[in-house]
Amino acid sequence: MTPCERLAALLTGTALTSPAMARDRTDRVELTANQMADRADARTAKMKVDLNLTADQDKNWAGFASAMQDMNKKQADRRIAMRDARAQQHGGVDLIDELRRNADSQIEYANERKKLADAAQPLHASLNEQQKNRFADMLFGGDRERDNRRMDRTSD
Repeated sequence: MTPCERLAALLTGTALTSPAMARDRTDRVELTANQMADRADARTAKMKVDLNLTADQDKNWAGFASAMQDMNKKQADRRIAMRDARAQQHGGVDLIDELRRNADSQIEYANERKKLADAAQPLHASLNEQQKNRFADMLFGGDRERDNRRMDRTSD
């Protein structure tokens, strides 16, 4: 791997197509955007059940669930687009182009999270402390687990 490719991997956090960075994914089934969104919708539905909402709290659920569904669908579409772009790459990676694509993706994701926060606010305000803790664990648990795995890999 060239120094440029190492820098690209470090800065963007994305998998490169060089042999040193490529992963064998032949044994994995690639999910479609709809399958990814369906899985996310199932997690959202489970979240509602686990929160055990009262009738008054349930009135605030629809806005949150809709924002969550929109965010998950866009994220799935973005993953498919990135996967397709990687499959189309031949040879090296354009570091600057990769940085720009990564930055654009992060901006889109941040804007989606803001919309989700706005939609979650009425629901969150109606929850008791135990539900708020559970809500945070369910909403951010996956992010925390991924962050912890990244930290473990970088400390090796």
